[in-house]
Amino acid sequence: MQPKSWPSLEEWVESEQSLQQKITELYESDLSPEEQAREALSYLVDRYQLPLTPLDIEDREWENAGDSWYQPVSMFELIAQLKFVEPKNNDPRYLVLQSAYLIKHKLIIDLSQKLGDFLDADDLQGLGYRGQDIFEAELIPIKTGESWTDKGCTYFIKEQLQ
Repeated sequence: MQPKSWPSLEEWVESEQSLQQKITELYESDLSPEEQAREALSYLVDRYQLPLTPLDIEDREWENAGDSWYQPVSMFELIAQLKFVEPKNNDPRYLVLQSAYLIKHKLIIDLSQKLGDFLDADDLQGLGYRGQDIFEAELIPIKTGESWTDKGCTYFIKEQLQ
């Protein structure tokens, strides 16, 4: 079986005329980067039926995505994951667009290397998420024996690294 080929982020945007038009319109507007990101988020969630929060996901079971496996994830979680693995790349417009791209194409972020900076794989109980606003979303690795609620997380998922 030949591996599935996904378009790059740029190719995806270029192939979707309405998306490309919306992004261009937002980037050329007088809105702040965060306001642009909020409008893009609203557009992408609505246009592609993307889950905004973890509560918007009905089934968390791993799915066969062709030549890989994918576990459904929300925009909130992916934004937190992107900020975790790329802390310096925090432009909210990038975070929104990249998260939508990953969900749309059923791609996951490999967190294992970055998590390894914090703890051994055997010590990982799961991933906690905190933040009241999507742009404040933060991923917190939870060690075995720790309480995710004590760390201020509002959502927790038992991590099953693939």
